[in-house]
Order: sequence, then C-alpha cells, then structure tokens
Amino acid sequence: MTNLLKGPYLQWPTTDAMTVMWETADDQIGEVEWFETEAVHAGLSGAAQTVEGSRRSVCEVTAARIHRVRLDGLESGREYHYRVVGEETLHPLHSAPEEATPFSFCVTSETGGYGDDKINEGIFEQIARYRPDVLVVVGDAVSRGNNYDDWARFFFGPAKSLLHSTPFYLCPGNHEENADWFYRFTDFPELGNYYGFDYGHAHFTAADTTRLVDYVDGCPQETSEMAPTSAQRTFLRDDLNRGASSIWQFAFYHYPPYVSGDFEVPQMRALGADVDAAKVDVVFNSHTIVYERSHPIRQGQLDVEEGTIYIVAGGAGAKPDWFHPKRAWHTAQAQAVPHFVHVAIAGPTLELQAVDVDGRVFDQLRLTK
Repeated sequence: MTNLLKGPYLQWPTTDAMTVMWETADDQIGEVEWFETEAVHAGLSGAAQTVEGSRRSVCEVTAARIHRVRLDGLESGREYHYRVVGEETLHPLHSAPEEATPFSFCVTSETGGYGDDKINEGIFEQIARYRPDVLVVVGDAVSRGNNYDDWARFFFGPAKSLLHSTPFYLCPGNHEENADWFYRFTDFPELGNYYGFDYGHAHFTAADTTRLVDYVDGCPQETSEMAPTSAQRTFLRDDLNRGASSIWQFAFYHYPPYVSGDFEVPQMRALGADVDAAKVDVVFNSHTIVYERSHPIRQGQLDVEEGTIYIVAGGAGAKPDWFHPKRAWHTAQAQAVPHFVHVAIAGPTLELQAVDVDGRVFDQLRLTK
C-alpha cells in the first residue's frame, strides 16, 4: 500500500512530458505506470480501455514522502492514463496541446484566504464540470502556509478529484507565507515562486508580488525587489517580452493594481509599463475577495483599442463589505460572490465566463484578434 495523503496530482505539462506528484505517510520508493488510452467506455466500471502492451513505468531512485515523477515521451495532445503503483485507480492524463489546438483553463483563488470548507468543495466541483485543461490559482490557496495541515484542508482535500487529471499553477499569496511547503508541494522551475510557460496559443507569466510589496503596520510598501533591476523584475520583463509573440498572453499575480474595494495595492501599477510593452491581454489578480473585471487599461488610463484587462478573481469567498460605495473609473463589472473564471481559447478567439458556486454565469467577455 502507498498510504496516500495527497494526490496523485499533476504538474508542469508540456507537449511531451508531465510530472506526477503525491505524498505518502512514510518514506517509500514511488513508481508510476502509464498507458496509452484506446477508449473510455461508460460501462458499470467506467474503466479506461488501455492499449495492450503500451504500459510504461518510472521508478524513483530514493525513498521519500513527497514524490515527484516525470513522465517523458508523451505525444502532444494525446490522452493517457496513469496510476501510482500500489493504487488501483487509473486517472486520465493529457499532454499539452500543439500551438494551434484550442484549449481552456480555469482561474480561482482564496480557498484559504476566505477558508470556507463547503464553498471550496463547491467551487472545485463546478470547475470540474467545465473540464478545463489546466487550473490557475492566484494565491491564498491555504490559510497559513507554514501550517502543514492547511494544505490538505483548504486545497488538496477539496480539489482532490479535479487535481488527479488537471495540472495546476499556483503563484504565492500572502497566506502562503513563503512557506517551504509551497515549494515542496509544487514542481515549478527554479526559483519556483515566479515562472513563465507556454500552453497552446498562449503564454502565461506568474509573479510573486509578496516579494515586491510588504505590509508594514497594515499598509503596503515596496521592497527592494520592486526595483526594475531586481532578479524578479528582470525575469518578468524578459518573460513578458518572450510571450509577446504568442497570440494570447496572460499574467497572474496576487496583489491587485486595480479594484474598487479594500486591499487594492497601487504599488502594483509599477508593473504596468512592462505589461503594456508586452501587450498582455489579461492580468489575473486576487487578494480582495471579490470578482472585478476592469475596462481595458494602458498607461494607467482607459484604452479600448490596446489596453489590458485586469480581473480580480478572488474566487472561493465573498466579501461584499470590502467593496467601496461606488465603482472606480476602471471597473467594468463587479460582484462579491464565490466564483471561478473559465477561459476558452480557439485561435484568435477568447471566450471568458465568470461562474458562481451554484453554476450561474454572471459575467462574460469575448475577445477576437
């Protein structure tokens, strides 16, 4: 027996590889076996039909509790099934698609920042109904990142079924506390707290804004890492520029530069010049536990032709009392309801929906290039 505590779950998909992670109750040498998938039938067992003779396996070299196994040699966009050896259940796995292939992703956050177990379960159940290719979590997945138990209670527990087959990307929020658990439970490139990746026709850039701004006596203040020459700012500028050749470009980081409510962090507007230069289409933020979509913004003002849309996706919670009495000039739509965002991309067309915990669509947007 593997005595699973978390997972298995998926990390860092590419067109030819995927990482499988899981945690066990004691040190073990982990092994993953995976199969090409012939068909999935709707019989009583709901079992996958795997191609006979296609079984491959990867075994770890040393024993560990937190396991990280990379599956190489996948074919782009193909469905496979995998399992941790010692477990009976097969889980589906899809490698990342080729550039021209349509795909979708979901965005949420604040499963720990708001911390309602029932809402968290409902959010992940609704996300699973949309069957996204990947999940983006804009920070505060846990309540206290240094508390080991929080990772199971607020994230890996309620999202368990979804994460078996849906890779996730997490950027740090203030509730992650820069904890070692963040780095141990994920498989992002070094340094791990900020990174970029391609997926289909899109490029994504993740930032760690908790390193750029620190709260002193309850007020946000810039740190030395906000300097344009810092390692993170240099990386962000280079990565955003690298993604400028993609049809669609997204960035996600926790602190919001624009929201008509409490916990807006105006210091984040310093990133606007780099966002503008790379012509980022949408920036996803959190921290304020509401939903808010901005008008297109460029150089700190309305620009309906070339502006970037900023979306606060403070998903797994609702703080209506955090909204200010009136909308700001930049506010296009806003609601304080538990929610997630679903984005579907097909070539030059993007369709975005904001969906509440009961499955109702309360905001939508269509962009075409």
